[in-house]
Amino acid sequence: MVDVLIKGGPVMIPLLLCSVLALAVAFERILYMLRTSQDPQRALRLISVAIERDRMAEAIAAVQQLRGQIGALATAALTNSKRPRTELESEVRAAGEREAFLLESHLPILDMVVTVAPLLGLLGTVLGLIKNFQVLAQTPQLLEAGALSAGIAEALITTAAGLVIAAPAYILHVYISGLIDRRLVEMSEFGSSIVNLLSEGVRESDFPQKQSQTAAG
Repeated sequence: MVDVLIKGGPVMIPLLLCSVLALAVAFERILYMLRTSQDPQRALRLISVAIERDRMAEAIAAVQQLRGQIGALATAALTNSKRPRTELESEVRAAGEREAFLLESHLPILDMVVTVAPLLGLLGTVLGLIKNFQVLAQTPQLLEAGALSAGIAEALITTAAGLVIAAPAYILHVYISGLIDRRLVEMSEFGSSIVNLLSEGVRESDFPQKQSQTAAG
């Protein structure tokens, strides 16, 4: 491995950094997705029971213990449950946008590695070919098929390295993007459900009061 790095030239250093960066970002994103995974149905059941028992403070304290996007959306919804539906939807949407930004953070770095690694590999190959042809131009007696082939083979090491780094990085990028897309859909469905649940709960809790006021009038 060390011999390959030396033969590849100085361009192998940024390529090595790209590989380390891609692995670090992929590992961090997957770990983040696992750490913030929650059951949206459980959160909805919790909130529904709290509305039925008129214990909103307990529900807020409970959902604040939930991690990740579902917890953030539930907290935003419950803390604004008494506000009009349009304002409630706005607050839940804002919380969802913040969580979506956190989900997609660092992912552009992986996308950059996918693009930059092959370009660095081509740059290393071009620099290696220029160096080899300069040596051959200065020493024509070395212009043999074997020597020329060996020089070109060494120059192509960086191209191979760039492709080896870019291909797995692209696969990881597609995989993580798929996880994020599914999480975003889950967030959207949960946000709509909790807004509907709270809006109906508020209307039902206000109805007896309005009815009593009408009877008194």
